[in-house]
Amino acid sequence: MPKSRKEKVYSIDFKKLERQGFSSEFLISEKLKSSGVKTKDGESLDQLLSKCSKFKKTPYEFITPELSLSESIIRTLLIRKNSKTGMHQIQSDLSAVWLDHYKLPYKNISDSGVLGILEKSGFFANFKA
Repeated sequence: MPKSRKEKVYSIDFKKLERQGFSSEFLISEKLKSSGVKTKDGESLDQLLSKCSKFKKTPYEFITPELSLSESIIRTLLIRKNSKTGMHQIQSDLSAVWLDHYKLPYKNISDSGVLGILEKSGFFANFKA
C-alpha cells in the first residue's frame, strides 16, 4: 500500500512541561531512579537522556508491565533520546518489550490507543515527517 502522506513523528514536549511548572530533569531523574539508575543533582537534560538511551539493549528494565501506556510511551521516547519517532515505531518498540519479553498480549497498543495518547495527553509535540 503506497503512502500518500508522511506519518507524523512525536517527541516529548519538554518546553511545554516546563512552562506548566515541571522540571524535565527531575521527571527523567525519577524515572531513572525507579529503574535502579543513580543520578546526580544538576545533571543536564542531555546527560539524563544519555542514561535513558543505555536501556536500548534492555528496554524491559525501563518499560515494565505495571506502567501505564502513557508512561510506557514516554519511556520509549526517552530510550530514543527523545528523537522524533513515528507512532508505528513506538508501537513496534512497545511490542518488542511487552509481547517478546513479557509475553503480555493484553496491552492495548492499537493505533487508536497509542495515537489517542500522543495527540491528546499534552506531553507530546508532533511534526510532519
